[in-house]
This record gives sequence, C-alpha cells and structure tokens, in this order.
Amino acid sequence: MKPSLSIIFFTVSSGAGLGLLALLALADLFDHALPSAALLQGIALALVLVLAGLASSVLHLAKPANAWRAFARFRSSWLSREAVFSACLVPLALAYGALAWTDEAGPVSIVAALCAMVLSWAVLFSTAMIYASLKPIRQWYGWWTPINYLLLGHWSGAVMLLGLARVHATHERSFGWLAGALGVAALIAKIGHSRAIVAGAPDALTLERAIGVNEGVRPPGMTVARARLFDVGHSHGTFLTDEFGFILARRHALALRIAALTAGFVVPEAWIVSGAAGAPLAWLAGIACVGGLLAERWLFFAEAQHTVRLYHGAPRT
Repeated sequence: MKPSLSIIFFTVSSGAGLGLLALLALADLFDHALPSAALLQGIALALVLVLAGLASSVLHLAKPANAWRAFARFRSSWLSREAVFSACLVPLALAYGALAWTDEAGPVSIVAALCAMVLSWAVLFSTAMIYASLKPIRQWYGWWTPINYLLLGHWSGAVMLLGLARVHATHERSFGWLAGALGVAALIAKIGHSRAIVAGAPDALTLERAIGVNEGVRPPGMTVARARLFDVGHSHGTFLTDEFGFILARRHALALRIAALTAGFVVPEAWIVSGAAGAPLAWLAGIACVGGLLAERWLFFAEAQHTVRLYHGAPRT
C-alpha cells in the first residue's frame, strides 16, 4: 500500500494522545496519583496530540468538505464509529481538564475520568479496526492489528506520563514500571505481528488461490494446476498500481526497522531505566518514541499488499 503521511501522523499522534489520556484517567481513578497541575498538563498534551492527528487525517480526503459523511454509517463502519467516538471524547476531555483545573475530586470527576478512559479506548480500537477489518489485505486482517495499535498507543502515552511524573517528582517508580512493561509488551507484539505477515506465510494469497484453482476449480483428472497472468490490461500506471502497487526496497525496510526499534523502543527504555529526571530529557524520550513509531507505522502501510496486486503481476500477497 502507498503510505500516506497524513494518515501515518494521524494514527501515531492520536494513538499517543489517546493512550496518554486513558492512562491519566486510569491513574486518577485509582488513587489520584498525579497532582492537579500534572493532570491538567497531561490532559492538555493528550488533547493536542489527538486534535493534531484528527486535523491531519482530513488532509487525506480528496474533498475535505465531505468529512462530515464519516458520521453517517455508525452501525456498519469502523471509520464512522471512530469519528463519532472522537466527537464525543473531545468535549468530555475538555470538561475533565476543567475539573482538574479546579482540583475537583468528587463523583463528577470520577465519572469524567471513567468516560474519558472508555472513550479513549473506543477511539483507539475503532481506528485499529478500520484496517483490521480489511480482508483483502492479509497483513492487516486479524487481531494482530488492534493488539499492536492499543499497545503502541499506550506505550507512547506511558512514556509521556512518566515524563510528567518525573518532572513533578511524583510516583516515578510506579509509572516507570508501567511504562517499561508496556514497552516490552508492545515490542513483543510488534515482533509477533512481523513474523506472522512474512511473505512466505501459509495463508499468503497466490493467483491460484485467488481464482479458486487450489479449491478444486481445475480440469478433471489434474492434481496440480498453475495459473499464469497473460496481460495486466494496461500499458501505463493506474490508480490501482499507484495506490496498491507500492514496492518497498529491502534496504529501506531494514533501515526503517532499525530506526523504529532504536528510536521507538531502545531510547525510551534506556531513559526509563536510567531514572533521569528533568523536562528536556523527558521531551527527548517522548519525541524519540513518537519518531520511532512514525517509522514503524510507515512500514505498516508500505508492507501491506492488497489482493489486487495479484492481477498486476505480483506472485503472492
């Protein structure tokens, strides 16, 4: 698939913001672990990340004025569910921030934190399911995609949450363990996903499987049948070849994997283990984490192969 920079930024930025907001609300529900100033800063940062991501996603539309149509298919479309849940989350998060500003700790604050946490998870899960529900793209279809989206969003959010805790010198050890564990879990899930989508996987589609040869559609008496593409039907590039025929050079894939692993996981984990405090290092760790996840998400799109590629000469998807 052709990577779209606006969608890559949207999924990483909003994922980090949603993960941060969910963790802030979860911590607030347990024992009001963060002082009101830190909670307010965290909610503001989460909202900035979510709104920046949502704004960038509109750039992917051919006609941004039609973005309102995303709200029209809630019962059948994960994109519509994402839009509706996001529209509900933003005013609720603003109200939650206002309660943090007034240092309100009553039942209203508890309800706001609970709703913010649940809606953050709903938006993040809906975003993941937009891709996980696409059966023609084997690399996305299945539960690995929502697992990775949820873990990576919470991992990047946890790095920012730990930064807030260290700057405000509160509950550093607890948040450090949480961030470290989420980082390890996210890395394991990412490796598992990468191993599951290798080109030689048993469930990889070939032209024979796509047209039903392997399922018995073959001449009588033949035990093995092979399909061969005679003509792709065009002499120049088309929309399908531009959008679905993206080819990722192996050397570029390796460089991006190293960048994603180093910036997205190694640098933040090293900062967590070091126990270093101070705002500059916290910002550096957060920026490195998000930068690494941008490389990871670029690979997520670039390595995805739509079934239509089989009808344009690809041996398998």
